[in-house]
Amino acid sequence: MAYTLSDPFRALRTVLRLSGSATLPAGVALLLVPAGPAASSLQLGDGPLWPLRLAGAALLALAVFYLLSANERTVHFATLVTCSLGNGLPAVLVVAAYLQRELALLVWPLQAAMLLLFVVWLAGAVVPLRFLSAEYQDE
Repeated sequence: MAYTLSDPFRALRTVLRLSGSATLPAGVALLLVPAGPAASSLQLGDGPLWPLRLAGAALLALAVFYLLSANERTVHFATLVTCSLGNGLPAVLVVAAYLQRELALLVWPLQAAMLLLFVVWLAGAVVPLRFLSAEYQDE
């Protein structure tokens, strides 16, 4: 959609692009990180890496969805729900990891990256809630 001053979804499009741009490198990193650096920096030990790869694939798919959805003419209800859940659930996981002191095991650059991702995911979970009202839904 062309950029206009009358676009009611401008804030949502910005959040979708920001969330997609932040989640894309995180998904690619989790999907492609070698076993040695994953075990040392993420404190994984000798466990299997397929859960990490699965999380990376899911984040990569969500990031592509966010970036493609930001360019749609109208933003549909399914996109709003997917954006809220897709950003809200990882944000809740980061909070749970923080409260259980699991983030303290990470090296400081990863802690900073998790903080940045948390802020982006929190914004991505909250901003779509405004657009769930009936006045923004098309018939």
